[in-house]
Amino acid sequence: MRGSAKLRKDIVTLYLIVVTSILWMDQIGTGVSRSAEGQLLFVSDSDAIDAGRESNSVYRIGVDGSGMKRILGSIPHGEGYLRISDIDCHAASQSLVIASGRHDLNGFYHALLDGSKLHLDRPAAGELLTSLEQIALAPDGIGVIVSRRFQVFPQPRFGLVSGDLASREYRTIKSPSAERSLVSPVWSPAGDGIAYIVVKHAPDARLSYSLAIAAADGRGQRVIFDTPLALTDIDWSPDRQWIAVVIGGQLYKLRPDGGDLTRLSHHRGGISGPRWSPDSRRISFLAPSSYPGFNQLMVMDANGGGIRRVVNIRGEVVNGCWV
Repeated sequence: MRGSAKLRKDIVTLYLIVVTSILWMDQIGTGVSRSAEGQLLFVSDSDAIDAGRESNSVYRIGVDGSGMKRILGSIPHGEGYLRISDIDCHAASQSLVIASGRHDLNGFYHALLDGSKLHLDRPAAGELLTSLEQIALAPDGIGVIVSRRFQVFPQPRFGLVSGDLASREYRTIKSPSAERSLVSPVWSPAGDGIAYIVVKHAPDARLSYSLAIAAADGRGQRVIFDTPLALTDIDWSPDRQWIAVVIGGQLYKLRPDGGDLTRLSHHRGGISGPRWSPDSRRISFLAPSSYPGFNQLMVMDANGGGIRRVVNIRGEVVNGCWV
């Protein structure tokens, strides 16, 4: 009897060891899987210090919502602090570029993805880089394209300026006019082309929008989509198959030739800032929260399913990039 009792005790002990080991390995596997999902960089003024300074900061967070960290605090500028309008990053070179809409700042800030080595990158020649609305890094981590406001017009008008981090020489590749602005530039996955939004300003103050593609130097513009609804954000999938675009406050995707327009979102409050994951299987975006004054950083599958919230954030948020 004593032998049988001991045997049962040994079996139970062995069972507990096996189950505990399985659970432990599962947790390790889950942890690895989550870390492999990647991380997101975004801009927010959720910090009380930022709000008091009328500035904002760059944050990093796991796609699973873990490990949120402020990597760049308020950036001093003049007698105050800078307000960031847009960021982009390049994982291979660990580069982070930071744009601001300030008209008295000629250039953009450049840092590593951990927030170190922050410095102001000024143009060495060519166009000014003031009043930057958006900024995009090329797939090689060297080329840069921005949408900047041209001050020669009484109303806000934006054009595209391109250059690179090596020569720091910049030139206008798409000029604005009283009748049009060019915004939201993104590079093609091969770096040989760009996509952007053309905003047409009619004399009666009505707006219409086009999604256009051109060579990297701005030549050979080809309009692939027109609409009277607001086009506000675009991003080109790394696998070259799709362009994500926000139309009338909802997310769609279409082919680079303009075909297969597919609606992906039905969010009541609208969405903004779509950004493709490096494997082109997911899209991060922003959406208003049900809590007043809060915004949500969200992720969905490339087919519009699997929507989940990464984090709920107080205040203004700008979606940045995947790393």
